[in-house]
Amino acid sequence: MTATDPPRQRWLLLLGSSLPTDAGVQRALVALGALGMVRAVTPVQRFPSYTGEPGRWYFNALAVLENAQGRAACNAQLRAIEAHLGRRRDVPGEVAIDLDILASDDGCGWQADAHALAKGDLDHPTTRSLLALAGVGKIQRGG
Repeated sequence: MTATDPPRQRWLLLLGSSLPTDAGVQRALVALGALGMVRAVTPVQRFPSYTGEPGRWYFNALAVLENAQGRAACNAQLRAIEAHLGRRRDVPGEVAIDLDILASDDGCGWQADAHALAKGDLDHPTTRSLLALAGVGKIQRGG
């Protein structure tokens, strides 16, 4: 990196899909590569729905994306990938893919994303299980 390069940012992402296989998550991991350096930090795991809907399961994984984008630009590109992979926010039911920012790291350690905090994503058992599996230590929650 040179003095003229934009600063690098790491994004901790939660990927999820309610499709019958993990194909949605796998396709998302490939698509994320267009945004920067990406690596899965957990294998894809199957979990019950966040909402506890009977018989509804999701495939989830954590990934780290590294690029030089700010949060708004990164989030917009995540939404574009979701749409490209078939996500329909206006239709209840199957979730082809969900890509959420959990935290960011600009070199000073993981900082919780305000939206993830507001939704309670970091406290959900699925997320906690994946964070432990990934070996992600403390995520600062602001202040």
